[in-house]
Amino acid sequence: MKNLICALVTLALVLLASPRTPRAQAGPQQSSGAYRMFLGAQEIGTETYVMSAEPDGTRRAEAELVFGVNRSKATTIAAPNRPVSFTVEAGGARLLAVEFTADGAKVTAAGQTPRELKTAATVILENAVWHHYNYLLAQYDAGRGGAQQFVAFLPSQATQFTLQLERVGTPTFTVGGRQVATEHYRATMGQGLSVELWADAARVPLLIRVPAQGVRVVHVGSEALAEAISPSAPAAPPATAANEAYTSEEVTFKNGDVTLAGTLTLPRRGAAPHPAAVIITGSGGQDRDGSNVLNLYRRIAEQLSASGVAVLRVDDRGMGKSVMPKMTSVSYRDLINDTRAAFDYVAARREIDPKRVALVGHSEGAQTALSIAAEDGRVGAVALLAGASRPVNHIVYEQALYMIALGEAIDPSDAMKLPQISRDLLKIFDDLKTQPAPARPAADKYAWFREHAASNPMELARRVRAPTLVLNGERDSQVLPYHALELAQALAAGGNRQVRLRIFPNLTHLFTPSALDKSVTGERSAEVSEEFLKTLATWLSGVFGAGGRGERVKG
Repeated sequence: MKNLICALVTLALVLLASPRTPRAQAGPQQSSGAYRMFLGAQEIGTETYVMSAEPDGTRRAEAELVFGVNRSKATTIAAPNRPVSFTVEAGGARLLAVEFTADGAKVTAAGQTPRELKTAATVILENAVWHHYNYLLAQYDAGRGGAQQFVAFLPSQATQFTLQLERVGTPTFTVGGRQVATEHYRATMGQGLSVELWADAARVPLLIRVPAQGVRVVHVGSEALAEAISPSAPAAPPATAANEAYTSEEVTFKNGDVTLAGTLTLPRRGAAPHPAAVIITGSGGQDRDGSNVLNLYRRIAEQLSASGVAVLRVDDRGMGKSVMPKMTSVSYRDLINDTRAAFDYVAARREIDPKRVALVGHSEGAQTALSIAAEDGRVGAVALLAGASRPVNHIVYEQALYMIALGEAIDPSDAMKLPQISRDLLKIFDDLKTQPAPARPAADKYAWFREHAASNPMELARRVRAPTLVLNGERDSQVLPYHALELAQALAAGGNRQVRLRIFPNLTHLFTPSALDKSVTGERSAEVSEEFLKTLATWLSGVFGAGGRGERVKG
């Protein structure tokens, strides 16, 4: 599951206009803009900011932050290559203030004793304050290029952290019939967390992605550029020795009034009907390849089909070529039913053996796979990839606590130490415990949150009887490895005698090498593990061997 929240409603980005840089305000030294924040494809927050250059050479930024019903104001002052101050106010009260000196910072939070800390930070990067990346990109030395190290300060947690920033390309995209040039940067934080940024020539970020968290932030006016960066028609995979072993077919099918599109890969070897798998994406709006998550889903499909298993991978509703219905909200049950429709489509294909169709779910998709397999005895096998064993509200708290504890000792009962965005999300879940659902389901904008919080993966696992493989990365900071242990134990405790569990040393949530492995550099850090792919393919081929469903299981 993604950090901050493990699964998200897939609502479409609204395509409004061509990209623009922040519009000029009262003077030539002032600019403004706004960001729309999406967890997955559901918009949950906005930031409206004004930045200005002061006579003393500092830059001042004031931002209004809206998250659900919560509003706050953040003010940042920074000199070249060093922060000066940061404050957050809400309802006329000051919640947080940080004053920086030459070698330290004084942090004052409401209800807490002021603290003085040593820090060598050159930039402030606060959670959900997206214009701060303007300050970071401004410090990048384009003449030197390459990967450059910076120290950032996170005010809400009163801590500093090191990050690596690199300009990885200068891609041009076609938007509304014209060419738009961008600068593509990648910021890599601890535990392998990376932030992808596409900026204009003035280094104003127009699109920000945190792939492992399902976070997508779009500069207002750059919605069409965001779509161009995530094309509606995913590019066909290049010819390789692996994909010569299968054919690829563009397909569409329906779930009610929603038209879903995807790619069906059919093995060349072996006689039909073939065993098959349906890939279920993780949280957030994902295309069929998983281009937001290092093409993870395409890599899985290639490996499985080269091993003799047909695979359907699908654009989430509102992504790629899949259509988003005109409604105010999308529930988690809607997303589950999208996968049901994919399963039914595959099982009905004449090339497929309907008794040998598996569900392969990643992150949120693992819980979706459990939900369907617990209810539908037709599911031939289940693979749970980095799936959580606890409800989503537990994951939100755990992820925030874990990231803080990596850097300092923390009292787990001190909620004020959690990032503001985590506290806001937890408040939504707490409020939903006492708020009845609207009479009209379509009017429930929190349907996804409500349904996810009510869904317990452990209880679902106890009801699954199909052969099940549970895989996790040892260095997964979004879904800690113990979740895989709990899921495997719940499956076995429920009477499932065909459960296999594997924890891969030093792999992340996306089954890529962790940044903690210093021997892994450059492009290798973004490569999906071959051992992971082969383990999945070998297991599924064994389950769906010549003897039929479930007669051969390999670990």
